[in-house]
Amino acid sequence: MVGKGSVLGLVGSPNREGRTYQMVASALEGASKAGAQVELVQLADHVVQACKDCLPWECMKTLKCQYEDPAFEYLSDRLLHCGAVVLGAPIYWWDTTGMVKYLILKMFRVYARSAPFAGLPALGIGIAGGTGNGLVSGLRPVYHFFQMLQMRALEPVPVTRFNWDAARGRAGELGAALAGMAGARHPFAGVEERLLWYDALPYLGLDRAGERRLLAALTTAALPPTADPAIPRGLAEADALAARGEPLRALQAITRTYEAGVKALEEKQG
Repeated sequence: MVGKGSVLGLVGSPNREGRTYQMVASALEGASKAGAQVELVQLADHVVQACKDCLPWECMKTLKCQYEDPAFEYLSDRLLHCGAVVLGAPIYWWDTTGMVKYLILKMFRVYARSAPFAGLPALGIGIAGGTGNGLVSGLRPVYHFFQMLQMRALEPVPVTRFNWDAARGRAGELGAALAGMAGARHPFAGVEERLLWYDALPYLGLDRAGERRLLAALTTAALPPTADPAIPRGLAEADALAARGEPLRALQAITRTYEAGVKALEEKQG
């Protein structure tokens, strides 16, 4: 049972024991070791129905969906009564999952105006698939959710198979930080402070080329010492091209570096 000093973990994946579960569990383990009570909930067990955007907009006043939706009632109750939240989402096609989006959209409709989550500590973890593409893009809907509900989110954790161990460690550290924040909310003084807070978080401001470069950097960082040193040098080439005002050639160099890195890693595993 969650409470005002507890950390709630939401697993937004249909794969109950997959990578998203493991990442959320790592964050909760960090929170537990730091002294917080924790609870893990599988969104696959509580899939929210699509919001109907009803008019008149009664749920804004009643704080309850006009249509019977036991999953939404359960999840919103858990969120209302926790001290901090971890939301983990797998990333498909450079975006977050439908079950996470259904929850987000209905939460907007019911609670965005009344702001009962102001200052709630939050952490988002995005787990990209085999390619790693969308490791930042898929996190943006999660952090837009946190921002619009006025939660005070910690830095996001973008996860791929290439930075898996480091990301699990970071999730645990941030889970411990959430434990220290749980139960003592610090709402933003105004919309301006909130906007600046979210603008200052890492990763989320990357453009598509920057996101692609981050993926290539994580891939090359995972290379074994025996890998061809020309592979990571490709990033320096890409940076030089970008500095000369050649963004297309720079992005092509990033892609070559990424693909060479993936090939080298797969050859090692094979």
